[in-house]
Amino acid sequence: MPKIKVNGNEIEAAPGQKLLQVLVDHKVVVPYYCWHPGLQPHGNCRMCLVKVSNSRKLEVSCMWPVAEGMEVWTEGPEVDAARKGVLEYMLINHPLDCPVCDKAGECMLQDHTFNYRKGLSRFKEDKVLKGTWDLGPNVRIWGNRCISCTRCVRFCDDVVGTGELSISNRGDHSVADVHPDVPLDNPMSLNVVDICPVGALIDKNFMYQARVWFADRKESVCGGCSRGCNITVTTHKGAIKRIQPRHNEAVNGYWMCDAGRLGNEWVDGPTRLRARRGTVGDIAAALRGAKGRVGILASTAATVEELFLLRQLADAMGAQVGFLTLEQGERWVSKSGFAIETDKTPNRKGAEQRFGGPLPGVEGVISAIQQGSVSHLLVVNAIPNLGWSAELLAAAKKVSWLGVADVVDSALSAAAKVVVPSAAWVEKEGTWINRDGRVQRIRAALPPAEGTTPDTVWLQEVLVALGARPSTISVEGVFRQAMPGLDYRKVGELGHHPGAAEDSSAGGTGAVAPAGAK
Repeated sequence: MPKIKVNGNEIEAAPGQKLLQVLVDHKVVVPYYCWHPGLQPHGNCRMCLVKVSNSRKLEVSCMWPVAEGMEVWTEGPEVDAARKGVLEYMLINHPLDCPVCDKAGECMLQDHTFNYRKGLSRFKEDKVLKGTWDLGPNVRIWGNRCISCTRCVRFCDDVVGTGELSISNRGDHSVADVHPDVPLDNPMSLNVVDICPVGALIDKNFMYQARVWFADRKESVCGGCSRGCNITVTTHKGAIKRIQPRHNEAVNGYWMCDAGRLGNEWVDGPTRLRARRGTVGDIAAALRGAKGRVGILASTAATVEELFLLRQLADAMGAQVGFLTLEQGERWVSKSGFAIETDKTPNRKGAEQRFGGPLPGVEGVISAIQQGSVSHLLVVNAIPNLGWSAELLAAAKKVSWLGVADVVDSALSAAAKVVVPSAAWVEKEGTWINRDGRVQRIRAALPPAEGTTPDTVWLQEVLVALGARPSTISVEGVFRQAMPGLDYRKVGELGHHPGAAEDSSAGGTGAVAPAGAK
């Protein structure tokens, strides 16, 4: 391990590492724009200049390899003057539109300008205007703000492999743009908005929706597929405004797909199930007299805690259980190895663990209804875009009692005697187990919508009424019963893989690209 000195302090670095990565890993503050830990270094913004003992001039630290005995100075008059000069050139044509820019409050250019500039400009000539246009269905560019850092270009080239973006024109007219007749429309396109260090690339779905300093953020896990990407949910005034990836090297690296970001409009949409019909007491009374003739349909989008309670209910009633799942499309894999799964539910692995092996489909329950051995059907669904088959709808009409807990309204809920509007995944606490067996915690970014209830609440109340549980407890208490030896603290911010060597509290390697390959 090469040893180097940084501002007089000795630190160790891995062989072959670039200097900026070492400095960032050791929390040494160095400004930068073009460097990103999930991309190959490029060295074109020149902002990360430092003084090194093995060079007669200042060097860009993102491209400079570490060497044994090297001394580094990240501050000082020479370094400070160079960074101020770089920043002055960047601001020559940059517009002063922070008050209307969606990046305000999260902009690296704002931060570094505060630290290295006095707010004055010596530039008296007319600024170069570059315009504003759509790059694709979800991304728009403000050309005036682009600093040509090439982060977005490298992402499309090296991570996704679709290569729609490039830097067009020369000199101070340079700007990121798409190739002719090839819009930015790959399945991961919105990641370019996250990694843009300024306000040049904007998510059209988030544009003018909220100022980030007024919004709330909650760390959670995406419910869009079995990969279980770690995310941050931004909310404002009781509504989801955007979803962004959260770094977890063991799951998704720095990225996530567009479908996971944009597939949650139903949470506050017109199809949301809100009208309750019947009570918990009605459910308990109906099931109490039908022991041995009960069918339960659960979904692989339910949490570990909900599935544990459903298993208790099924055992208490001698119920026949089937599972609702959703498979769509073909598995898509990017150039770097980031995969979008065909299983569009987040907890199939958790359901298999709770119910002991491969999951039965709905066919067995439908058959039992047709044969008359199931007279009472309870459907507990958490998949918002699930289509009900004609066979299931026909079977539901034959039972003497139908209860439905769901997140969206449907023909099935319309036919039910008892309806429980369920809380959405962004409105409840719990855990999912992703495709690789990693236990990950979801957190409520919003309170349950009006009229809705987390399934862990009413399921416990039903079990207590049936005498199958002594009392209701917290969601974490249910989790401890479901997975002995684990608790939410051990699951941590980045999840826990039973038997895996890494610590769940680790922040990932932070290695330079391609992140999120496996």
